[in-house]
Amino acid sequence: MTNIALIIPYYGSFPNYFSLYVNSLAKNPNIHVYMFTDCFYDGFIPDNLHMVESDIEHFKSLVKSKLDVDAKINRGYKLCDFKPAYGVIFEDYIADYDYWAMGDIDIIYGNVLGNLPKDWEDYDVFSMVPEWISGSFCIFKNTKKVNYLFSLSRSWKDVFVSEKNFAFDECNYLYGELRQGKNIFDVDDLESFTFIVKREAEKGLIKIWFDENLIKEKIFRNADYVRMNNGSLYKVDGQEVAYYHLVSEKITDRFVIPKWGVIPDEYFITHHGLFLPEEFWYKKISFFRIFIFFRSLFLDIKQLFKRVFNKCKYCCIKKI
Repeated sequence: MTNIALIIPYYGSFPNYFSLYVNSLAKNPNIHVYMFTDCFYDGFIPDNLHMVESDIEHFKSLVKSKLDVDAKINRGYKLCDFKPAYGVIFEDYIADYDYWAMGDIDIIYGNVLGNLPKDWEDYDVFSMVPEWISGSFCIFKNTKKVNYLFSLSRSWKDVFVSEKNFAFDECNYLYGELRQGKNIFDVDDLESFTFIVKREAEKGLIKIWFDENLIKEKIFRNADYVRMNNGSLYKVDGQEVAYYHLVSEKITDRFVIPKWGVIPDEYFITHHGLFLPEEFWYKKISFFRIFIFFRSLFLDIKQLFKRVFNKCKYCCIKKI
């Protein structure tokens, strides 16, 4: 099976869910991650995770060397704007690969390649969601034409030299508009990467895949969940997905990430966090789950009081 070089620069300190990412990556041996980082990690490192010593200044020097641009990066999230250019910035590391990918680490992989259509290698750009380029994981054919697609945007240099984040790798923060079915050519003045990729595809210059959603990005309340079972991920309806993106849940206080010494082969991911099968809310009410329930209730009440306080404070200031 074809190997993919996944490029991920990450600086600062690893998040508390990093071991989950690493564990799920190990079950996808055809995805070779090159992680450029200054972070320390003393946990399990699989053969397909290559830690490359780097820091933000090193990244800036690569951008300068490859693109002749003085990158301005004041926080890690700004790196997302550079993702479309990783095929050029890190070209020396992916020379032996036919495909490369950009991605994130707030991910728990299922059987990634097993959930792609059999002809995925026929595409120049393969997105995991239909509305825009999936910045969390997107595959590119390693050719000069594809690697320089980003440079067809009239704004790419302005984006790279600005400290502001533009979500250039995806859609210029036009998520709501695109979900509503609006055409990106009508709303994206920036010419984000999705704009460029779809424009070049309409010209017949590249072949792209935006056919369906292959991932899970949000776990809703009530009975929604994702189940990990021996390297494969399933939604509540039994449909298998390529990976789960923690983008929504990781920022909430109520989402519990347990400190497992050894990552189990089976666990459930709910709106409240990760749980072993014997702790799973919809199967059994355990002491731990009761604790989570009251903890979530407390956090909801705390958040409510905070909103009321801020509203009262705003009203008082307005009267003054």
